[in-house]
Amino acid sequence: LSNQLKQWYQRRVRGNTIADYLNQHSTVTRNYDNQDVIKKVKKLQSGEDADLKSKVNAQAYENFEKSQKQRIDEVQAGGGISNRDTVNSALKSEPEAPKNKGPWTPEEQKLLEEALKKYPAAAGPERWDNIAAHVATRSKKMCMKRYKDLVEQIKAKKAKQ
Repeated sequence: LSNQLKQWYQRRVRGNTIADYLNQHSTVTRNYDNQDVIKKVKKLQSGEDADLKSKVNAQAYENFEKSQKQRIDEVQAGGGISNRDTVNSALKSEPEAPKNKGPWTPEEQKLLEEALKKYPAAAGPERWDNIAAHVATRSKKMCMKRYKDLVEQIKAKKAKQ
């Protein structure tokens, strides 16, 4: 009995929550209550309103297609550049310098060591971004890999001793 009472209460709370949402967002002037929600759920579960479900799905798909077509039209009207591309290109202040892919030079190594001292692990999540900015010719990923390689080398030397 307590489980049934608990389930009844949970359904009632959910029904009230859904009814409140419908009342706030619905364009219909009618106020919904818990009983309206429960009746509609039972209809949907029984299959009486199966046609309604397919109509809603079809309408949602049509809205999606319209929004995609509108976006494509905007891109074509803008000369092949979408608003998103325009915004992204405006956010990039300058093109990134090509990153060195060869072996680390002594100057780069020195810059990496300076940056590691300047930005310790306590510097937070932007630590490696700052280090990569300090070593301008290497990416964040390259700096992290170099650091890990150096740590491994040091560990290997200590293990030999």
